[in-house]
Amino acid sequence: MTARSVIGIADAPDDVLRTAAILGDREAFEVIVLRYGPQLYRYARRMLSAEGDVADVMQETFVAAWRQLESFRGASSLRTWLFAICSRKIIDTRRVKRAQPIDDKLLQALPDSTMLADPFLAASSRAFLNALEEALAELPARQRATWVMREIEVMTFPEIAQVLQLSPDGARGHHHRATATLRIRLRRWQ
Repeated sequence: MTARSVIGIADAPDDVLRTAAILGDREAFEVIVLRYGPQLYRYARRMLSAEGDVADVMQETFVAAWRQLESFRGASSLRTWLFAICSRKIIDTRRVKRAQPIDDKLLQALPDSTMLADPFLAASSRAFLNALEEALAELPARQRATWVMREIEVMTFPEIAQVLQLSPDGARGHHHRATATLRIRLRRWQ
């Protein structure tokens, strides 16, 4: 009996998907891409300024993951391992191109009926999100990466540390400095 017959491949745990993908199962790898692609995309989108660079990083991340899957030892979660690959691809891209502030629509929440009824609330929410994006773009890369992984991707400090090759305390420190800077920059919205 295979894992597919017991549970659907889309519901399979990461280690089952990884083993199947190592054996050449492209459908299992596609599930990995669908499971973690949106998280990696959000992270890359906030770290890079050009949509084309984000698309390249995403493609390079999953190509590298496919090629390196056999060498993945399982010392970290599959998610953390993929974030580490993506982080290295972002660093490679940033070495070639200097990042510019972005107009990212991903942070914008869908307006609720209260916001639609209150133009001031809608405008101030947009202004806050724009100011947040601008402040994030000005943070040093590690601080921004740590803040995005912690606050948006809800990763733990040990996971962030593995991705960025820091100690958990180092990741916590970068997050603290990023949060302090953002608090100052966004004071008018407090």
